[in-house]
Amino acid sequence: MFGKRVNILRIVYDNVKLYKDNRFEVNFIATDRVSDPEQVYQIYGNVYSQKMVALAGINASGKTSALKLIHWAMTIVLQNDSLNENSIYGRDFVQDGTILTVDFYCDNKFYELRSEIGINKVEGTSQQRLYFKDEWIYVKEKSKVHKKNDCLSFEELLYQRSELKEEVKSVIKDDDSIVITVTRDNETELHQLLPFTDINLLMATDNIPTDWLHVFDPNLEALKVYKGDNDSDSYQVKFKGWKKAVTFNNPFMLSNVVSSGTIKGQNLIYHIKKVLKSGGYVIVDELENHLNKELVRMITNIFKDENINKNGACLIFSTHYVELLDFVDRKDNIFITRKEPENSMAIEILNYAKEVKRNDVKKSEVFLSNIIQGTAPRYEYIRALEDSLCEA
Repeated sequence: MFGKRVNILRIVYDNVKLYKDNRFEVNFIATDRVSDPEQVYQIYGNVYSQKMVALAGINASGKTSALKLIHWAMTIVLQNDSLNENSIYGRDFVQDGTILTVDFYCDNKFYELRSEIGINKVEGTSQQRLYFKDEWIYVKEKSKVHKKNDCLSFEELLYQRSELKEEVKSVIKDDDSIVITVTRDNETELHQLLPFTDINLLMATDNIPTDWLHVFDPNLEALKVYKGDNDSDSYQVKFKGWKKAVTFNNPFMLSNVVSSGTIKGQNLIYHIKKVLKSGGYVIVDELENHLNKELVRMITNIFKDENINKNGACLIFSTHYVELLDFVDRKDNIFITRKEPENSMAIEILNYAKEVKRNDVKKSEVFLSNIIQGTAPRYEYIRALEDSLCEA
């Protein structure tokens, strides 16, 4: 059984670039009625968190950007990373005065972190450095939560960064969040495969069980990882019918023999195993890449199965192929990313449950028929491309 646990309930950015009204919001609470408790994870009373969160949209609609913002907020709360530690994710959307709000549940209490982020130029360079202008942590006893939305409204201020004693301020760097006072030593794991959307490099650091291998390639008998000097790995592979195993000295050579789907599958299972144990989060961009439909169904079923996912681990993924959304039982855990029709540069994030009330229509049909505008390529663009090819 795990120790201290943190459940993320909502992530909000205000005054953030590229988003409609300069606002980004994703809710991890089950806002619709819970008729089947197995589909969600009970936090307290009638407050349930999602076991899956899906972001769907056409190309260049902002799915990957949304995943990066989610990951960045989670690193601050779950891992207590500094603002500048994971600079490749999130910071490109932040501007001076961006407000990050994260609602979460920890140690039988509900909390809200509000952080105002500032930007300074690094003297003598063109680089920018982030810092916290001010922060506020609010708290609410769980006994005061009677309706699910009660866990998102706060009055009791626990800490304010600018009001902390000087001896406390002196040990907290200006780019470290004061949320560490609440979430320090939590065991909720956060994993992500964002750098591996288009590149498949094996991440496992030990021998891979054959049960894992055979799901993705029944002809693969063994895949072993050996640690060498200077953290350089070598990989031993054996297929059925081979008299002996073959060793490769780098992951790029390995990918010439082992399929991209098999490598991605091992990476997924490697991270999923860890988050299932801690009730954590795994973030995957374009879940369908290199995997057939039934393998994706298997992955989503792992998170839906309460006998496997006992601690409320959450899979957060994006997809181009909206047919995968038919594997998602609920509607309130699907978010639509699209460019605002009136402004092709502004990204909107819509909650599917708020846009579509009916339950008798397949989710994929809603997207493919463009019932919600901006969820399918525009017909005139497709026709223009076809005409261009005909002329050529």
